[in-house]
Amino acid sequence: MKTQRHLADPGQAIRGYTVAELVIVMAVVGVLAAALGPRFFDQSTFSDRGYADELATALRATSKAAVASGCPARLVLSSTGYAATQQAGATNACNPADTSWSTPVLAADGAALAGSAPSGEIVAPVGTFTFNTQGGLSSAPATTITVGGRGVNVDAVTGLVAVQ
Repeated sequence: MKTQRHLADPGQAIRGYTVAELVIVMAVVGVLAAALGPRFFDQSTFSDRGYADELATALRATSKAAVASGCPARLVLSSTGYAATQQAGATNACNPADTSWSTPVLAADGAALAGSAPSGEIVAPVGTFTFNTQGGLSSAPATTITVGGRGVNVDAVTGLVAVQ
């Protein structure tokens, strides 16, 4: 006759977790999820860096357009976005009398170089960044632009743009 082993045999060890241990682990996981969960869904750090990189690219392109065309170029930065323009040309030269800056600087894809800031993005200082024909800044409200927690530095002499 065969003998059947029961789970509660005195010689057999019972393995597993108790209900109390499971409840404690679930409580700890719940506290961690409540404390750390919002960080996984907050995109502000990524949008800060993305807009800082986009703005740096626009500043570089504006500087290069001034050098390539031989006409000053400027980027107007506001709290809602930016747009780059140049003085109008007149028979293969710049028209220094042009105060409208009506010629858009073109991006690599042929579209006007302009963009808008993500909603809630804080950009300072706002103003006009004008690049001379050597690519350096001829006028600007500052040489460092703060985008959220990031900084975009523009060297006034060379026009070198770096994101911090």
